[in-house]
Amino acid sequence: EEMARQSIRVSGAGWVLPSGSGSGTDVFSLPDVQAWKPEDNAALAGFSAKPYLNSVKGYLDPAGACFLAAASLATDGQLPQGENGPNTAAGMCSMTRYGAPGTGLKFYDMLVKKGPRFASPLLFPHSYSNTAGNLAAIEFELGGPHMVFYGSSDAREAFHFAAQRLEEGTASDMLVGAYEATTDTALPDGLVAMNGGVVVWLSNRTDAPELTTMEMDLDETPADWARSPKGSVFAMLSLLQTFGG
Repeated sequence: EEMARQSIRVSGAGWVLPSGSGSGTDVFSLPDVQAWKPEDNAALAGFSAKPYLNSVKGYLDPAGACFLAAASLATDGQLPQGENGPNTAAGMCSMTRYGAPGTGLKFYDMLVKKGPRFASPLLFPHSYSNTAGNLAAIEFELGGPHMVFYGSSDAREAFHFAAQRLEEGTASDMLVGAYEATTDTALPDGLVAMNGGVVVWLSNRTDAPELTTMEMDLDETPADWARSPKGSVFAMLSLLQTFGG
């Protein structure tokens, strides 16, 4: 019962969505979330994370590109760096319902058409459901707790995990984010998710920025959006608009 509600301090937020990208408190009231339509995803075709990153990537699945850019927007270079390597007090919790099916299909197509010797080894690692979060941990030198939720998890679980790490002191900063990059051929007919990425930066440091505080009810029966087939980005945005602001 003590864990029924959690007070979660938000230090930053960033997003890359079909409707555009941005950072700050607007994520708690974006008017187009519930009005999203499958055809809106076309606006993210060809999105590049290059302007948001310091490193050079040879290849990125669209899921990774959106997630990395959203993480960059959420932190804006304000996340503390480790003294001798990755910051072991900063962690990552990522969530996706469908992973990175586009790259998986692309690799499979090469495997079938060119054979196993000529299918690009650069593509295969980017088809994993945990790659986007792992790449963000490397890019932003997050050496602390790391968790990946894949499938139809309740969107609140990611925030619960992060808040627990902050409360117990194994982390002082946590990035919590969701991403999707579905394609028509990767999902059953008639099922399409909201593509993009959204990342929220949580911190318990007194010197960290404070956008708002979220009071999250963990015992409440999950609403339809919590495990929505529209994907984790839709679910997390709905969560932020339900508990944030």
